[in-house]
Amino acid sequence: MSIIVMTREMGTLGKEVAREFGRRKGVSVVHHELVESTEARRAGDDESEVYRYLEGSEQELDKWRNNRSRGGYLTPEEILEIALEGDVLIRGWGATKLLKSIPNVLSVRVYAPMEFRVRTVMERLGVGQQEASREIARNDAAHGRAFFRFFDDDWRDPLNYDMVLNTAQMSPKTCADVLCDAVANPAFAETEETRRRLTDELTQSRLAIALNSRVQSKHRRNRIYVSVTDGRARLYGLAADKHSSSLAEEIAATQSGLSGVQNDIAVVSGLSG
Repeated sequence: MSIIVMTREMGTLGKEVAREFGRRKGVSVVHHELVESTEARRAGDDESEVYRYLEGSEQELDKWRNNRSRGGYLTPEEILEIALEGDVLIRGWGATKLLKSIPNVLSVRVYAPMEFRVRTVMERLGVGQQEASREIARNDAAHGRAFFRFFDDDWRDPLNYDMVLNTAQMSPKTCADVLCDAVANPAFAETEETRRRLTDELTQSRLAIALNSRVQSKHRRNRIYVSVTDGRARLYGLAADKHSSSLAEEIAATQSGLSGVQNDIAVVSGLSG
């Protein structure tokens, strides 16, 4: 089972790299934007409309994925669900960081110098250098804001990736060769541990959403968090009252996929005042 996550940057030919790899390996290619929730998905974003046009010209999403993620927007739990199914390449903002800690996931940045990117956009859209540069800058800024909002990090940092491919030096087909060789390495093969880690991440994401809607939102001073390891949840943080702590534990106890719950939430006297 192969899971590849890849950044999407305007003018790098990343779409061609993903498409060629998907064709050779017979894996699904999913394009997405990361959003906090289904409500945020409906709100839209400030991404470049030109980029939308470029991405949408030859989309290869399966019908069920289109139904699942309106407009290509995916929540963290939806990305984790797709990753668990395996044999997929996920291109988009945030999946590289979201899944970086999972051992068998190959995290890739497709990169090209600005001059190359500008020339690519000019050729594809038939626009001038100034307009192409403006659209790339706008798209990069939106990318950076989204990545920082979710992860408090810089998407350009090479430490966020296992591999950086420079399409100004290697053609999309050569980049696909490199990716095929990489995923054949045992380091990126599925194991019981990696599948368990993905399952824990998905359970943790679902439980965090439930806690946020049913506990955090009930009192603005509640600061309750959750971590899931080997199917066991640990609740921690601060609660304004005993009811909030008990409710959080009750919600966790009814969450599917958990074998146990440890409540380390501190109830702080006066927090509700």
